[in-house]
Amino acid sequence: MLMLRALRRRPVALLWAGQALSAIGDEIFRVALIWLAVGLIGADAGYIGAAQSAALLLLSLFGGRWADRWDHRRTMIAVDSARGLIVLLPVLAFRAGAVSLPLLVFVALTLSALSAFFDPALQAYLPAVSGDAQTLEAANGLMSTIARLARAVGPGVVGLLSGLVPTIYFFTLDALSFGASALSVAAARPERPADIPAGADSVEPDRLGAAWRSLRRSPLMSYLLFVKSAGGGLWALAYGLGLALLVQRLAPGDVRAFGLAIASYGAGNLAGALWVGNIRRQRPAEILFGGYVWMGLGFVAMGLAPSLRALFAACAWAGFGGPVNDLPFVDMVQRLYPVREIPRVFRLRMAVETGAGLILLTASPRIFRAWTPGPVIAFCGAAFVAFGAYGWARYCAVRQAM
Repeated sequence: MLMLRALRRRPVALLWAGQALSAIGDEIFRVALIWLAVGLIGADAGYIGAAQSAALLLLSLFGGRWADRWDHRRTMIAVDSARGLIVLLPVLAFRAGAVSLPLLVFVALTLSALSAFFDPALQAYLPAVSGDAQTLEAANGLMSTIARLARAVGPGVVGLLSGLVPTIYFFTLDALSFGASALSVAAARPERPADIPAGADSVEPDRLGAAWRSLRRSPLMSYLLFVKSAGGGLWALAYGLGLALLVQRLAPGDVRAFGLAIASYGAGNLAGALWVGNIRRQRPAEILFGGYVWMGLGFVAMGLAPSLRALFAACAWAGFGGPVNDLPFVDMVQRLYPVREIPRVFRLRMAVETGAGLILLTASPRIFRAWTPGPVIAFCGAAFVAFGAYGWARYCAVRQAM
């Protein structure tokens, strides 16, 4: 397997292990937060997701002005340490009998905002620890399994423990996972000097505008930025909130059913990541657009599912397409841009995705009051199919004909 090549490098293996534990903790936190919020305020829980998107958007747009001046490794350690302390606040408040919805919102916003520093730093640090282009491609595939593995394992943990401990205590597991991530990053030093020394361009201003202009020079990359923006918003609406509301309709009050739905999606995610991570992605655009079509058909099936069993199967189907449309995009960015530009390109992507998510999640309470969750999820799936089909016809089929 190609991805095993990356694991032979100790820094990559350490990063993968730490990020896997952290991602599992994040999924446990996310499932617990969504379920608590839906139980408290129903469809208005979309406003929490919208607020998270707003925080992430602001930090993506303006945080890079400072983050580009910092050492990527130290940035990740500091962010993980801060997140580990912050996520414990609701647990301490619960012990004191003072946990509240505003506190949950504050924690959710802060964790989301700090991701704007951590995620681009990780993408920029990965080439330095990979060593060569082939190992970097394998490492990208390996890292793409992390979120997918977490979506399969994290909700399963919630399902197993939900009857034994109060939901709020799941936040403690997330805090521990942040500590594990910080330790792994601290130990994962590059085995060779990075191509671009950390902080080498610290005197330059943030260049999200430059990243935007660079992407616009390529019609394909311009279209992909649009798809990532619109697709990110639709995914947040359908998966981030719609799935919880749909499970509430099919199995009211059953957090285990919600956990199984998320775990099914995660299992499909993991299978897709293992498949796409172990093939040579010589034509990444074709793979990417095919992934959108596959994922979209899965979301349509989710929206039309008549039972929990059918929903779980559709979630696994949709989940398979996620890494298939995402990993090729990462490959393309890392091949086209120098190391110092990679964080800015990923912050631009993060900004457009979260901006679209902010708009749709802000509107989500009205959307879900006007329509039931099933049709909304199915509509989002149809949009994914359209994005993939148009992209393949416009940018892949024409090239093959030539």
